[in-house]
Amino acid sequence: MQQSFSLKNLLLPLLLRPRVAMFVKWSVYSILVFNFVLYVIDDIGAYRSSLAPDASLSDVLETFSTSIDTIAWLGLVFLLELETYLLSDQVLESWLGKFLTILRYMCFASIAYGGYGYTAEALDNYKVAPRTDISELCDIADTGASLQTDSIDYSLITSDNCSELSAGPPFYKIDTKVSIIDEPTLEKIQKIEWVNVVNAFMWLLVVFLIEVEIRLQWNDRFDSKWLVLAQQVKTLSYGVLWVCSLIWLFKGYMLYGLDGIVWIAGFWAIELNLAEWEKTRKEELRLG
Repeated sequence: MQQSFSLKNLLLPLLLRPRVAMFVKWSVYSILVFNFVLYVIDDIGAYRSSLAPDASLSDVLETFSTSIDTIAWLGLVFLLELETYLLSDQVLESWLGKFLTILRYMCFASIAYGGYGYTAEALDNYKVAPRTDISELCDIADTGASLQTDSIDYSLITSDNCSELSAGPPFYKIDTKVSIIDEPTLEKIQKIEWVNVVNAFMWLLVVFLIEVEIRLQWNDRFDSKWLVLAQQVKTLSYGVLWVCSLIWLFKGYMLYGLDGIVWIAGFWAIELNLAEWEKTRKEELRLG
């Protein structure tokens, strides 16, 4: 049962084709970097469209929570790749290994903040005030105002597009944002933002369990029931992450959905490293 339920065992056949595994791994890592650039561009656009020039630092950080979160994830993947594949045991036992562990924990802290950011953003979407002063978007055309059209998408309201951007009132203002939003879009993002929250906390669980697995394997506790449990819970967590990605895809959030799938693939590369480490170490222990 343990053999079939663990993701690690499902990835083991790739070890028989190391060149293919290496190509896939670094291709996925390259796509993750490219996706990070796209998120930075999106967050900059959201910042310019939704916040006032004198917005507080906390509001700015919340707007850039996706970029901050992604930087931490990229750093974490790089550090895990170093520990589980690139660096030798001798290096990891030195001061450098301890330093890398500290950096990894700093990434954990930043990722946890990202989870907080997603939760705060989801809750902010319920802090709304009606804009009863706006009967139609053309009332505020060419004033520099923007209409929020999705979770991170905004459109500048002009006399050329004001009659086409929205079906009409009621319109709302979300918390400290200066942009406005119509009712159907508000209801849509209120729901989809909770998918972001579930996704964020599932990832926190995955990275925690990877850390547990690394510590157990480092101490050669391959027969530990805790190792088996960590692997099984992690496999279920990946299942939830797949569901989140599929929801994004079916709801039209192609960037979110594809990005979620690529990140799963990125961490499966780390899982492959762990599988190879376990296989090699078990063989060494068997030979004495």
